[in-house]
Amino acid sequence: MNGNINHVLILGCGQTGISIGRYLKNNIKISFYDENKNALDNAKKLFDNEKNLFFSGNLEELSFEGVDYVAISPGIDPSHPVLNKIRKKIKFHNDISLFFDENELLETKVIAVTGTNGKTTVCKMIEQLSQESGLKAKAVGNIGLPILDFKNVDTLDVLIIELSSFQLEILNKAKIDVGIILNISEDHMDRYNSFSKYLKAKSKLLDLSRTKIINRDDEKLSSFDNKVNFSFGISEPLKKEDYVIINNDSGSYIKRGDGLSIELNNFKLIGEHNKLNIMSAIACLKSVFPELSNLRINNLKGISHRLEWVKSINGVDFYNDSKATNLDATITALKSFNKKNIFLIAGGDSKGQFLMPLEKFIKKKVLALYLIGQDAHIFEENFRFIDSLKIKKYKLMLDAVLSAYKDAENGDIILLSPACASYDMYKNYEERGNEFKSIVENL
Repeated sequence: MNGNINHVLILGCGQTGISIGRYLKNNIKISFYDENKNALDNAKKLFDNEKNLFFSGNLEELSFEGVDYVAISPGIDPSHPVLNKIRKKIKFHNDISLFFDENELLETKVIAVTGTNGKTTVCKMIEQLSQESGLKAKAVGNIGLPILDFKNVDTLDVLIIELSSFQLEILNKAKIDVGIILNISEDHMDRYNSFSKYLKAKSKLLDLSRTKIINRDDEKLSSFDNKVNFSFGISEPLKKEDYVIINNDSGSYIKRGDGLSIELNNFKLIGEHNKLNIMSAIACLKSVFPELSNLRINNLKGISHRLEWVKSINGVDFYNDSKATNLDATITALKSFNKKNIFLIAGGDSKGQFLMPLEKFIKKKVLALYLIGQDAHIFEENFRFIDSLKIKKYKLMLDAVLSAYKDAENGDIILLSPACASYDMYKNYEERGNEFKSIVENL
């Protein structure tokens, strides 16, 4: 990849941009750009030499003269007018496209996972199930480990890649054995000016994958029914290859038309959505390793910041669902509990989402709402008419947690499930969730 390349421009100096910088050979001139001076200063500490250049400020002022290709980070919108114009002249890459260009002859099986919610959980499930079955497996990508930072990919049996819509926008060529879209709902409307453009970005995965899988219960994915090899869901299967969850007097089972049956009665993760998650993970894994049997699903653990039980204090259970950065994720969290006994901490950067679909779930499950972040007032405006719902606003997570704990009683649940991005108050959702857990541990 680097053979005839002399000058690369990296747009965005966050985790992905830094990873691309490490990937490029030392004899290549690299220009780094980020409008955030702190991020740019960090890149300068790592890559400053006599050849490399560093720029901040407006994209309009950036020079593309002599650049062989642009490496763009997920946080930079490629539809920016300046970039739209430049893309007609200069090739654009991201870390995922660079990886596949470098590994065109890769023999390792590749499973790619996208969707609005559940991506990280499903990737970790596939990784854990693979490893428990004796396979060498690693989950990379949007899950947290940049794909270019993993150097021994050819030693793996299976590579699992979590892909966001931002990463798929730039990706036009890839060797993907199995691609799955878990679900699709409104998200990142601050980036996409229509839902159809968001859906188009997500659906690129199907064009890039040999075996294509979707959630047949998601109406927004129904237009792809004829493009897929099979599907998963709780509704009636359309093909014998389809996966389905069957509930009967003896319990819950994952089944497939060819006789496959996997019992879920001792599956430990809460929520019906996790049954769908494990079904989709099994569907992906069995597509590349059909001989696998006796999958140890009862050993699976949940991931941090996704409906993570933190502690019980005086009969009050605390759950950290900081990874719920959109409305559907919070709705899924609320549906996982059976009673109207939830004290919900929500708010942050709502990314232009329409919040009203949350209303009926708040009415059914939530006793009080504790709002934080820049868009707390938007939540208050939407839900202040709900009868008997207490709404309180706070500037700090600490105050929201203390107030919720004061109001809650034995048997109640305090749930952090923000339905928002975290960047208005925190570096990322992990930092937000870790602060919540730290506060709870010190109550």
